[in-house]
Amino acid sequence: MSKIAGGGMATVYLGRTTDPTVPQAVALKIIRQDLRRDPEILRMFVDEGELLTRLVHPGIVRTYEVAATDEHAYIAMELMLGTTLAAVWDTCVARKLRLHPEIAAFIAARITDALHYAHDLQDPSGAPLHIVHRDVNPTNVFLTWTGEVKLFDFGLAKVLGRSTKSAPGIVKGKLPYLSPEQVMQFPLDRRSDVFGLGTTLWEMLTARRLFRRDDDADTLRAVQRGDIPDVRKHAPDVPDALSPIVRRALERNREHRYASARELGRDLDGFLGARGVTGMPERLATLIETLFPDEKKRQAGWLKPATFAVKRISMTPPPPPASKKG
Repeated sequence: MSKIAGGGMATVYLGRTTDPTVPQAVALKIIRQDLRRDPEILRMFVDEGELLTRLVHPGIVRTYEVAATDEHAYIAMELMLGTTLAAVWDTCVARKLRLHPEIAAFIAARITDALHYAHDLQDPSGAPLHIVHRDVNPTNVFLTWTGEVKLFDFGLAKVLGRSTKSAPGIVKGKLPYLSPEQVMQFPLDRRSDVFGLGTTLWEMLTARRLFRRDDDADTLRAVQRGDIPDVRKHAPDVPDALSPIVRRALERNREHRYASARELGRDLDGFLGARGVTGMPERLATLIETLFPDEKKRQAGWLKPATFAVKRISMTPPPPPASKKG
């Protein structure tokens, strides 16, 4: 089997399906064997998979099926070709580069599209699911070779009525991208994800870390009380119109923050529109191909028949869920 990636709970392999309604090549996220025997971990894994099958949006990595038995547990997902925003950021910093403000704004705007969809998602009866991603950060943003921006890893997402709950005193999420209310363990809403995206946007524009410190406790204190410099202090070329958008997304008092990802996205798209920006997917695609030419060639090899996982799966994608309009 061809391994694509590995994580704490699962390993991702290249797989294929004979179901004609979905692409033949898929990514199989298979839970570690030693963890499969833990009922709570297995519940978390299934919860994540069942949530993901509800999320059908071009800005979210698609999930086709989740299965868990005594013998195996896997999630079958859309196979993504490209790289993460984290890898782009790291490479730019290593080469003493910064993302162009227009590219950073475009990436952030497309993330808001995905977040707004998830935040407004309803169950079949029309009741809101109150999804909060809780872990919006560069490692969970995927950039494809064609310039698409996709949000993934809803493993920490908070949904009303889910069977698994956080243990008291446990803060979930990547610490430097938590919202102040996450650190305080207050009840969360969609504005928490806006803050995480605000941190991500600030770092894209400045090529610097905003809240990360050497010590976890210092990082959490920085999220709560640390200085949030204007982006132009570290990146003077950032246009005047973009700076207040970033600042509002990073308001520690969520009552003063953007009330929704859609509001933030409208301002970001307004910024791009006022500058007459066009062809952003193509610009993004050119950037990541320039940064990672060898990776693109390597991934092209994944699609050769010999590299597919032995396992074949038959899947019936779930119907798209209802989503609030407006």
